[in-house]
Amino acid sequence: MRIEAATLAFMKPPLCLVCGSTDSATQFTVVNFAVNDHEKAGLEARRAVGWVGHPENAYWFCAEHLHFGTERQSMHWRDAVAEIRAVTDGHPRHLPGS
Repeated sequence: MRIEAATLAFMKPPLCLVCGSTDSATQFTVVNFAVNDHEKAGLEARRAVGWVGHPENAYWFCAEHLHFGTERQSMHWRDAVAEIRAVTDGHPRHLPGS
């Protein structure tokens, strides 16, 4: 894997994975789900060249829906998002890249 030496500073703003809330009065928490070995190597390689930003396994949750994330934190992020969709009747909203 080749990564050009560049620093990116992109973090997704707080937006609940389940309800889509962006209410600034709401407390949001990022949940970092598990990654596979290939994804872990990619994250480590990006960090090694100074990359900062929002990793693909990190999702925001509002306080009301945080339990959906924390209960599945040890799951691979794709599996966790799929299971959250299943138990919330089609929510979370479909997000780009998810």
